[in-house]
Amino acid sequence: MILLKNIKQLSIIAKKKFSILFYFLLISLLFSGCQTSIILEPTTTFTVATEPPASPTSTTQATVQIGLEETPINIGYIISGNQTNIENLAETMINALEDKTAYEIRFEAFDNPQQAFEKLRQGDVHFIFIQPLTYLAASERDLIFPLLISNHFGLYSYGTQFLANRDSGFNTYFDEKTNKSTTTADFALRQFEGKRPCWTEPSSISGTIVPHGTLAKNGVSFLPPAYLQNPSATIRALYIKGICDFGATYSYSGDPRTSSLVINDLPDVMDRIMIIWQSDAVIPSLGLSASVTVPLQVQSDIKNAFLGLIADENGKAIVSDALQYDIQGFLSIEDDYYDALRELVKAANINPYQHLGN
Repeated sequence: MILLKNIKQLSIIAKKKFSILFYFLLISLLFSGCQTSIILEPTTTFTVATEPPASPTSTTQATVQIGLEETPINIGYIISGNQTNIENLAETMINALEDKTAYEIRFEAFDNPQQAFEKLRQGDVHFIFIQPLTYLAASERDLIFPLLISNHFGLYSYGTQFLANRDSGFNTYFDEKTNKSTTTADFALRQFEGKRPCWTEPSSISGTIVPHGTLAKNGVSFLPPAYLQNPSATIRALYIKGICDFGATYSYSGDPRTSSLVINDLPDVMDRIMIIWQSDAVIPSLGLSASVTVPLQVQSDIKNAFLGLIADENGKAIVSDALQYDIQGFLSIEDDYYDALRELVKAANINPYQHLGN
């Protein structure tokens, strides 16, 4: 009996020990499983982090290389006036640029500034010759980088001048001998407060926009202007009096008073019409800019090709014939070359986009 009782007790103890061992093993397995997932989680995260390099590869493959026969570089030009056959005239220039760069290049002339602007926006025009207001409009939209400014009849930029009849009672602050103003704009132009100007036409930079901006910047208010379309008409109006009190025309690039359209009929015009004040040369000439879609190396290659071409024998004539615009040289520029004009356009409350082509 005692032996049977001992056997039963040993059986119970064995069962308890087995249960304890089983639960210990189960807990160990569970704990081990938790450790496994803690280790695997950072491993998975690390693997995912190494995958993004595939993205730049696909982007690179999608990039179109320009300058090839099937994807030529397109140089645009917004023409003015009645220029015709200009794309054929540009053939010699394009051939010279291709020789200097080994790129495939074509030239596209636009008589519609809005069309040129839209193709620039779409990236279909890679380089473009444009006038200052068009540059400002494109710059505001982050469409272009400036590369070169042209030397037009000896000037990279020009200005504006205010004129009046000698009998008007205004004081002049301009030295004809040195071709410079003798005082600041805010002092010289305050005498025009409440007077009526003669402007040329609304899109004229030197005959309307810059003089308007100069007066506004210096706090000079004026009566509604008379628009007379061209500098010669402004000079004539000041000569005969009664239409406006003062006027504005281009400066540095010539003197409209000496135009044959004026001086032949008004031989004493130089005595009768005096320059009151002249601005600095704040209006850039025709510029060459690159689309922001063009790689920097291609921008540099085309820029250097134009600089090299203009330095070649007959290079000036080749570029001038191509653009039907006198080009005596090129100057490398940055965006700040347009800052003085940009400030005056803003002061005049002018939207450059409304004056594309100018």
